[in-house]
Amino acid sequence: MRIDLHCHTKSTKKGDGSGRNVTPELFREKIELADVKIVAITNHNAFDINQYNVLKETVADICQVWPGVELDVQVDEMSKNKFHLVIICNPEKSVQFDEQVKKLFFKNTGIHYLSDICEKFSQCDVIYMPHFHNKKPAISEEDRLKLISLVGDASRVFIEPRDHRTLGVLANNNFNALIGSDVKDWSKYEECTFTELRLPIGNFLELILLAKRDSKVVKTLLDNKPSIFLICKPHESVNLKIEIYPDINIIFGQKGTGKTAILNSIYDEMCKIGKKCIRYIASERTDVFSQLLSTKGIEVDLKKLSIDSCENEFQFIKDWKDTNPTNLSDYINWLRTRGNSNNKARMRITEAIHEIFIASSMYEIHQTDNCNISYILDSLHNIKLDEYISSSEIEQLQGLISILKENIHEKRKSDVIDKESVTLTNWSIDKIKSIADRNSDTVSRPSKSGLYDFASRRLNLYIAINKILDFMNNPEHNERNLIGILEDKGKIFVNTKYRMLCSDSNKSEFRDKITILREIKKSLKNILADIFAEDIGSKVNKLNEICSENSISSIKPFVGISKQIITEDELEYSPSNGEKGILILQKTLNEEADAYFLDEPELGMGNSYIDANIRPLIDGLAKQRKFIIVATHNANIAVRTLPYVSIFRIHDNGRYKTYVGNPFDDKLINLEDSRDIKSWIEESILSLEGSREAFYERRDIYESKDN
Repeated sequence: MRIDLHCHTKSTKKGDGSGRNVTPELFREKIELADVKIVAITNHNAFDINQYNVLKETVADICQVWPGVELDVQVDEMSKNKFHLVIICNPEKSVQFDEQVKKLFFKNTGIHYLSDICEKFSQCDVIYMPHFHNKKPAISEEDRLKLISLVGDASRVFIEPRDHRTLGVLANNNFNALIGSDVKDWSKYEECTFTELRLPIGNFLELILLAKRDSKVVKTLLDNKPSIFLICKPHESVNLKIEIYPDINIIFGQKGTGKTAILNSIYDEMCKIGKKCIRYIASERTDVFSQLLSTKGIEVDLKKLSIDSCENEFQFIKDWKDTNPTNLSDYINWLRTRGNSNNKARMRITEAIHEIFIASSMYEIHQTDNCNISYILDSLHNIKLDEYISSSEIEQLQGLISILKENIHEKRKSDVIDKESVTLTNWSIDKIKSIADRNSDTVSRPSKSGLYDFASRRLNLYIAINKILDFMNNPEHNERNLIGILEDKGKIFVNTKYRMLCSDSNKSEFRDKITILREIKKSLKNILADIFAEDIGSKVNKLNEICSENSISSIKPFVGISKQIITEDELEYSPSNGEKGILILQKTLNEEADAYFLDEPELGMGNSYIDANIRPLIDGLAKQRKFIIVATHNANIAVRTLPYVSIFRIHDNGRYKTYVGNPFDDKLINLEDSRDIKSWIEESILSLEGSREAFYERRDIYESKDN
């Protein structure tokens, strides 16, 4: 839930730009665009109740509007430190708040003393939010404690740092910290920084109770969230009933306390109830990365290379037989015996030769068109045409297709008649000659010289082999799939390369032995070069033997598949082990699933990377109502995500203990003994930061970067 408790709607102070002035129309547009659910109007040294009421009414259906003011403050006359203090009032007290603001500025329009402010607003039900640390002008720690003392209720004093990084450090140190937009230009309001409340609140009182870490209100707010109960079995003798939310759930504790066993048990239970689960185990990242580069199971798709399988060509080569021209002796015998029978001499057909059928250029086209129209007709039966076109258009389409089919059929019929007529004529010539030869002491003239058959067979062999070799020279095909992003390298891809066998190929690209494939390719080239050689038949037979022995009947085995890691510039890159973890984790979090299980995702990664890149991905999945279960030692994940459920594991005197709780009421309760309660904040600091001293050291480091 996004809230903005430091928002300006008017230019009221010297130095305020005109961009802070907003119309009701722009106010609604930007509030809706930024998806802010609660906004407090806190103009400098002014509260305009009329504008407040107008804006409140303008967004009443999408956002709550609370009254407020931002003041220039110092503690007392003796203090030199001045700071800005934002005061926000319960909207039910807006009229009373307006009166007190007017009284405050009746005589004094400059710096106000802290005690006077607290006295004026003591009956207005307000919260106080001074600028703190790196948001200038900031209240000092001493003055903050003075403010709490004057208010008398620490839960009503919040602090406002400059950015989320400092906010996370402060929140983990038990500060009530919020960030507002402090908007300077309403045209860019949606680009401002806002506070994200992990537990959505319904009103002003719930914010106060949440700040108090009130267990009842925390339970009430959590009860409004969907959840599931699972029986977790980290050991066969242990049954733990744990509530898991479709949000962020954290498992933390010292090493050796069984965090992974808990994670794996929840994984198994989630799978049993039908959830699609995906798991990232940091210690296995190298093996997973190797699998990512494996080509096992990838089927060769020739369409990607825009080539044919050439199965018909390989079958043609397998069936190919050489032929010789008609022997000269056959012509000599014909001439020697042609005068032996006067009756036969009168049969002029015995000296006829074969007709040669030479297909027209349209023959193959007609044949292909006939196949295509059949495919189209079959496909149309699977389409519900009435969902796309009217009944009259369907009738028109079917009529046109029928005409097309009939015309193609007529063309094919004409082609077939021409071909079969030649075949029948040649058969008749041979039959008559055979009968005449048997009934006379003669030999008929040979029906063909054989030169056409000889040349056409060799030519068709040439065409078939040439087609195969042409396809083998096709350019490679590359498919890039994004894995993730590395800070200094940009986008990183897995590139799947499909390429035909070539001089640069290596054996890892092929399932068949590359030496056999090279031998076959060499044989094809040799046959092509010696297409009219006398011993061509023996070369073809040798090629067919190799193909038969290795079950090669198409061009598919000649397609090599390999995978490489490449950058956006298509340069090959070898990631380090840490980078492999980063990429695999990003890939895991970008996959679609119901539940994501992450075992020590921080392993091999820097804190800044986790906070800037991994945590936002986890938060994004949580907003999509995904289950995220993380076993971690990293504070940026375990603390800054503010998990709905924290499972804390300890090993004490030979016994494992499991505590469950959340940061909202600062409790971790032993599942086996509800009287055994620990502080979520204290245990998270000890387990995730090393100690409170280490936390403070790290806080100083974090904060120094913000200055």
